[in-house]
Amino acid sequence: MKKNNEIGEVKLDREQFKEFIKCAKNIENKLDTLIIFMKLMAPKPKLGKEEAEILKLCNKKNNISDMVKKLEKTEKNVGVVLTNLRKKGYIKSTIMNDKYVYMKI
Repeated sequence: MKKNNEIGEVKLDREQFKEFIKCAKNIENKLDTLIIFMKLMAPKPKLGKEEAEILKLCNKKNNISDMVKKLEKTEKNVGVVLTNLRKKGYIKSTIMNDKYVYMKI
């Protein structure tokens, strides 16, 4: 590695850059695993009645439209609750059979 003293940049050749990217991706994967572990170990916040109803429908089968129909709620309302559940670490979204659905973590 050569250091350009004028602007403080580090110059990497192609192989050094590939190795750097490999290390960065490895660190990213480990951090992702650590975050998931921390979320699993942290106590879950309590759920309200509406959140509990929507959480029951997070079974890898229902998208927002399905939940709106089943719960007779507005799409905006269901979307807000899903966002809150995601922030609290209860759910994540995924694609199943070309459909954007929600699942419990």
